[in-house]
Amino acid sequence: MILVDTAPLVALSDPRDALHSRAVRDLDRLARHPLATCSVVLAEACFLLDHPVQRERLRRLLAELPVRPVAVAEEASVWEDAFRWMGRYAEHEPDWADAYLAVLSGKDTRARVWTYDGEFRTTWRRLDGGRIPLAVR
Repeated sequence: MILVDTAPLVALSDPRDALHSRAVRDLDRLARHPLATCSVVLAEACFLLDHPVQRERLRRLLAELPVRPVAVAEEASVWEDAFRWMGRYAEHEPDWADAYLAVLSGKDTRARVWTYDGEFRTTWRRLDGGRIPLAVR
């Protein structure tokens, strides 16, 4: 499973985004894998995509790929782990979406994260200290 972060969704939904071409190329390679995201990422994407046309593109993108919602059995446990994770990286001022994806990647160790956030390569780790596998380099 590929956990999709905010930046790829925003880039695919906005042709003017600096990462749009890269996101389209990456999507061509990743679309054969199951894609999933969480409501935290969608909330962040909708905040960044503030025009109705952009949000409509996002809606169509999610429906056509299809990107499925991440199933979380014990969401309260994920919240607790995400707060713990944020505390560990407090000096880097992580956001909630990054924390949530880092925790989810530790719960499903086969999952890879599709992100353009460099901190996933250099700084962020799973709660157990392991690297977060990335879908793109």
